[in-house]
Amino acid sequence: MKLQHLIACNCLAGLCSLMACTKNEIQAPVSSCTTCAYVKLVNGEPNSTATYQFLLNGQKITGSALAYAGIFPGTVEYAAVNAGQVAVAVSLGTDTTFAPVAQANLNLEAGKRYGILWTGDVSKDPFVLVENRTQPADSGYVMVQCVNLIQANQTVDILSLPDSTVVFAAIPYKGVKDYIKLPYAGTYLVRETGTHINLAKATLSLTQTRNYTWYVRGKQYDTLATSKTKITLDYYTNGYPQP
Repeated sequence: MKLQHLIACNCLAGLCSLMACTKNEIQAPVSSCTTCAYVKLVNGEPNSTATYQFLLNGQKITGSALAYAGIFPGTVEYAAVNAGQVAVAVSLGTDTTFAPVAQANLNLEAGKRYGILWTGDVSKDPFVLVENRTQPADSGYVMVQCVNLIQANQTVDILSLPDSTVVFAAIPYKGVKDYIKLPYAGTYLVRETGTHINLAKATLSLTQTRNYTWYVRGKQYDTLATSKTKITLDYYTNGYPQP
């Protein structure tokens, strides 16, 4: 199915923006789409010098090329695209022909939200597709799912401090752990599974009752504080509640 349009959607404001359309870009209509899936695109390849454009069915969806850890359209917003089976690809940001360096066919269901995370692995399964569901959360808590993007093949645990309780266990490379309830604020360790090797530490203060996708990114064993590809526990919001 040919993808015909993109809606850059801010669910809080309930507004859609009209974006300029050039060759190989998707045009954004003014009205909302009732048969769309909603996507958030993440450049998770730990390469501090490369940038990437994302394409759906051969049409560029990102406005500007995403640098490492870049997110489109934003940490809260989602882009609306035609649901169904789509060919997702990335091209180098410097390539004006948008020749894919990696591609995969993904199935997107209408009305659902997804994170599409580019891993940088061109050999197999270059993208991690994560459904971003809206789970109810009590006051003082958030609902969190977690993805491991550490390149390559490093299995990790996520532990909460100060008691070192394992909240996500043995997440494999490209693996996804389903939602759990956590306090909205806390400090967490990323640790290599089966060892005492701590890879990263993060103190988070999130918005209560929201849903989040956490993702661990970086290069294997890269823990140097000044490194641009050091292992980091990052996250995005699973959007505002849908109307």
